[in-house]
Amino acid sequence: MNVMRHVRIAAALLAAHVIMPHVSVAQNVVRGFTATSDVTMRLYIPAGALRIEAWDRDSVHVEGTLGSNASLFGGGARTHIKLGIEARSTKDGTLPNAELRVHVPRRARLWVKMVDGTLTVTGIQQELEAYTVRGRMDVRDVAGTISIESIDAPVTLARATGDVRIRGSRGLVTLEQLDATLSVTTVSGGVALVRSQAEGRIESIGGGIAIDGVRAGSTLELQSHSGTLRISVPPKRPPLLELSSRGGTVSDQGVRGDAKNGHIVARSFKGDVLVVRTP
Repeated sequence: MNVMRHVRIAAALLAAHVIMPHVSVAQNVVRGFTATSDVTMRLYIPAGALRIEAWDRDSVHVEGTLGSNASLFGGGARTHIKLGIEARSTKDGTLPNAELRVHVPRRARLWVKMVDGTLTVTGIQQELEAYTVRGRMDVRDVAGTISIESIDAPVTLARATGDVRIRGSRGLVTLEQLDATLSVTTVSGGVALVRSQAEGRIESIGGGIAIDGVRAGSTLELQSHSGTLRISVPPKRPPLLELSSRGGTVSDQGVRGDAKNGHIVARSFKGDVLVVRTP
């Protein structure tokens, strides 16, 4: 009788173990690393939210929350640090995710990669290379060499100085208050350049390009296959404009600019080229 009773109890426990799901909870994480002021860093987070903030300390500090299928890996020397998120179980087909806030030295050389998530970077003053597929990217108050690549994520770059390179596909690229040399290329995403001193080239195959409040002395080349090129110019001291479109309409509003105020060349194959006088 006792034997049968033990068998029934064991069977009940086994059944409960089988039918009850395994519950995983998010994990809090806090990590710190000593680093040189110009440390080279690589950061990889497949999904979630990553906020990178520069500070005036020779160290790297990481804090945040890891998803149930995520684990933090990384390490290195003071001059080179690699951090990332990987899956705890390969049987889970979802992207491992995390929400992290990372402080790095202001003059760090930084490489960041995400697949699907929100990436925010502020204060980096030497070198930034950032890549994402989906989500959103917001980079502000940076200087030096800035290289950004996005597939579908919209990109905002504000208050940046130095050399800027942006490659995009469908996401909108918004550039605000820059003092930079530019190389911007998108496939179908639009590009907006606002209140900036800039020199360089902006190109989109199907997206529109809008220029508003560009400061005197800027030298820009705008090119699109089928998107509209829209240039807002001040009533006083407008830049010299060279406008052309093979299949679209060119409207210069009678603006007669001067090269001493800057120079904008705008060409489209099928799109319209429009000049707007700002108040």
